[in-house]
Amino acid sequence: MTIDVEQLADLTAPASLGAHRPAAGSNIILIGASGAGKSKVGFLLAKLLGYGFLDLDELVEGKAHATAEAIFASHGEEHYRRLESAAIMALRGLRSHVIATGGGAVMAAGNWDLLARLGTIVWLNTPADEIARRLIGVEAEMARRPLLAEVLEVKDREGRLRQLTERLSALIGNRLEFYKQADLVVADSFSTPESTAQRVRAVLVQASVLNLPTEQQPYDRWHVL
Repeated sequence: MTIDVEQLADLTAPASLGAHRPAAGSNIILIGASGAGKSKVGFLLAKLLGYGFLDLDELVEGKAHATAEAIFASHGEEHYRRLESAAIMALRGLRSHVIATGGGAVMAAGNWDLLARLGTIVWLNTPADEIARRLIGVEAEMARRPLLAEVLEVKDREGRLRQLTERLSALIGNRLEFYKQADLVVADSFSTPESTAQRVRAVLVQASVLNLPTEQQPYDRWHVL
């Protein structure tokens, strides 16, 4: 498998909390752990707002013509992160989209600054044990997440749940200093993607990121053919 990687420019260090003021029509960027629900919530949030939706992992896979797990297996995590950074840079100029990022997208030098310039960063803060509970019975979902797939080798359900929770806790701990820099934080535990999307929308309105009356339903271009 051959993957062409865009030449990466020198990038600045991650931005500090509140270092940018997103303009009207800018994007909403969801960050958080693998399995936190960013893709599902992001898709539903985009529908609520009448925004476009973009999944960063899918963008990387489309440009590489390979799945994330195949890229990790053939070239390693560092190579995947380079592809991820290139994909983020390619989003400059994007407007009115909800962007679901990969769990580790915030780790690479410069990515945070690029994401901050795209719009408002929202941390979907889902506890490790809740993510593990959601993923434990869906092996296909675990298999497509390279940093979690190795837990599938544990056949005992209780043992797998324990190891999955521990693995997620470690990943979240390593990234926590970045996640905490988000403009907004939405806690998500024991809720549906639909209710979480509604909660994110309400938080965005309350924070005056979106100029939408809370008592009215926003225009939904997804239902206009």
